[in-house]
Amino acid sequence: MRGGEIFDKLKYTGFVCLFLFVIACTMTNIVLAALSTGIEGGFSVIYDIPQDLWDRVSQVFDKSNVNKLLWSISGDSTATVDNMAPIEALAASRMTSADMIANYNKVNPASADDDYSVSAKSYDAEIIVELGGLKWTPVYLSTTNEGLDGEPHDVILTLWLADSTQLSGETFADGRTFDENGFCTFNSGFAVDYSTSLISAEVPDNLYGASYMRAAVLNNGGKYSNKSNSTIEELVDFKQNNNSVFAKFTMQDFGLTQYLVTPEHVLWQKEGQSTAPIYGMSYNCQNENWSNEVPDDGFYSPEYNYAHRKYNDVWKDDYLWLPSLSETGSRDNFNGIWETSQNQRKNDGEDSWLRTGRFDTPHRVYSVRSDGIDWLYGNVTAHWSLRPALHLNLTAVANSLHK
Repeated sequence: MRGGEIFDKLKYTGFVCLFLFVIACTMTNIVLAALSTGIEGGFSVIYDIPQDLWDRVSQVFDKSNVNKLLWSISGDSTATVDNMAPIEALAASRMTSADMIANYNKVNPASADDDYSVSAKSYDAEIIVELGGLKWTPVYLSTTNEGLDGEPHDVILTLWLADSTQLSGETFADGRTFDENGFCTFNSGFAVDYSTSLISAEVPDNLYGASYMRAAVLNNGGKYSNKSNSTIEELVDFKQNNNSVFAKFTMQDFGLTQYLVTPEHVLWQKEGQSTAPIYGMSYNCQNENWSNEVPDDGFYSPEYNYAHRKYNDVWKDDYLWLPSLSETGSRDNFNGIWETSQNQRKNDGEDSWLRTGRFDTPHRVYSVRSDGIDWLYGNVTAHWSLRPALHLNLTAVANSLHK
């Protein structure tokens, strides 16, 4: 082959390589663009921080990802772990999920041409963050120890599990495995019946503080009821399982719990939650406040005020917990303390468990419908999807990144 032919062949080969490189880059950009619009995990979000905030190996937070989170919920590009003032100001007056979405949209409005019809859970405004290998949606920004002079007022961001289907195949409780919907029962599977479940029982069947859900499913440990109309002495002890999908959120060995806050330090979970006036219900519901000093006013009868019950308040010490009907809301005209959107309430699995007990029965609890537009109630033996919540201590996270 002559030199000119060799040169021409090399030019052609170089052109082909360059062409393939351009195509590869273009496809990469398309994928990145898709992720930036939030097509992740089967549903659309307005902003998705694709990497985990928490490095489970080194047990430290990723500063860049935490800064992205602070910016996305505040809409303020100056909000960083090195400048927490904007976040602290917002938390002092409490900030709802609707506020966070509005803040984000101010600086990054969604395009009218964007297509957000990926699946049943699709919307043009939801922030998603990954923590501990699971995806969560931020729903509330507040502070600890409100109203307590002399106590530190750390900034806490409440996160609600974004969708139950991500639990599919994961281990929980004593070695059970979640199905594709993230199904579980509120109790340990014992039968309950309207005619036999007694409000006069020492441990009513829907008492969240003595439930299998709280102790075993969520891996908080402690005692739970394994029979209808149980007594305190008959409660069964559950020891935390380090193989549980929730172990990193509930057990100190994994290093993450030092950055979480329990409801004991959260005023709006101690008292003030009341379904009667905000839902137009006839009476208040059980399990919403952990305080043992909630008055009987507004309850179906004093027996339905679980503030009088032992184990009513044990969940105040839990890092992971079921939300209440007053917190999540269930409709556009009542979107709860958190002011959640319909999309946030939606679930690609089935209806999602709440801790709130039915106001006039000792064996039923409420759930959020999978379409996000209403609530239901059913027996504690029902199989519904699981979407717990937690409080992330942003002050502690920021302080850890100053080291």
